Amino acid sequence: MSASQTGTPITATDWTSDNWGRIYLACPSNGGIYQYDPSGGFTTAGLVPGAPIFNGGIFVSMAQQILVAWGSTSAQNIGVVQDPLLVKWSTVGDYADWVQRQTNQAGEQRISTGSMIKGGAAVINQDFIWTDLDLWAMNYSGPPFVFGFVKIGAGAGLISSHALQQLRGGIYWMGPSNFYSYTGQGVMVIPCPVWDVVFQNLNTAYVANIRSMPNTPFNEVGWLYPSAASANGENDSYVKFNITEPNQPWDYGPAGALARSAWIDQTVLGNPIGANPTGVIYQHEQGYDNDGNPMSTSFTTGFFYLAEGEDFAFVDQIYPDFKWGTFAGAKTAQVQLSFNVVNYPEDTPTVFGPYTLTQASQYISVRFRGRMMSITVASSDLGSFYRLGKVRYRYAMDGRR
Repeated sequence: MSASQTGTPITATDWTSDNWGRIYLACPSNGGIYQYDPSGGFTTAGLVPGAPIFNGGIFVSMAQQILVAWGSTSAQNIGVVQDPLLVKWSTVGDYADWVQRQTNQAGEQRISTGSMIKGGAAVINQDFIWTDLDLWAMNYSGPPFVFGFVKIGAGAGLISSHALQQLRGGIYWMGPSNFYSYTGQGVMVIPCPVWDVVFQNLNTAYVANIRSMPNTPFNEVGWLYPSAASANGENDSYVKFNITEPNQPWDYGPAGALARSAWIDQTVLGNPIGANPTGVIYQHEQGYDNDGNPMSTSFTTGFFYLAEGEDFAFVDQIYPDFKWGTFAGAKTAQVQLSFNVVNYPEDTPTVFGPYTLTQASQYISVRFRGRMMSITVASSDLGSFYRLGKVRYRYAMDGRR
């Protein structure tokens, strides 16, 4: 008969966690801090004795290995109370010692702006604390004050505790009404050409469910969020951009495009891992199919001008530019191209296509006339890889209206 593990179930909708060497530390939102030692035998995680009993979340400051709790507990004349703007930290090298003494470095500091702390993280050479309004730097200075706090991002608050991420040398996060970055140039608003798709279609009752979506293999930062169509508040949409491509191009997936309630970036386990709201765990960027089935994919570019002002253009040939397979693999991909043509920005597009292309396709013969065009690229074949280059077209001016 196999051994059974016993313990007290914990009801929690959200967690923050970090590692203290081999010790795993975790904090349910507005709860205590738990520890788990994998070398401790067949035991469950237990509360850290002496740690604050209520906390918004935790992280480990790597300056001197100090456990930091935000939205933590302050002592009152009778009992304790959770203060949404209080930062507390343990002494150096001991996550169980939180009592302030002259002989240790445990301490606390209350943030002076905002209504609550939304998140915190150990970042490049320092620590960050985000409120709903601002970003604060938390820098280790040693005794007697231990940490100094400086506001470095006025108005650059955080929308949820998991809406921040680190990639390469930058930190990226989603605020209540903008996206932000912190690099060598300080805190910057990230220009977002699809801003309205996100912030005008966000289920604001469930912003706590927003998750960052870093994807190191493809140099992308992104966010999973619940759209207005998500009645239960689960994430059903995403938005992301590439940090290395010129102009940092953005793309998005509308309601139903990607349901993920959790995400971790590339780790020792391999490429990013995500979980959907029903508890199914997926490893992403593995092969080119959908769990053994063809992956039906498509994307549509923004509209671009064929002609300016009153002029019209007539297009009769399209010259595709693709890679049709991996570097050493078979070049067997099939791609469908469609061309969406309008005369004015708000017109209903006239769609030409789809045209199925392979490596043997030198050009497409078409006949359409208009001022603006967008391109839809789609595929649904099994096991294929393709990459889009620069599609060109032959045109001639074709009068005015």
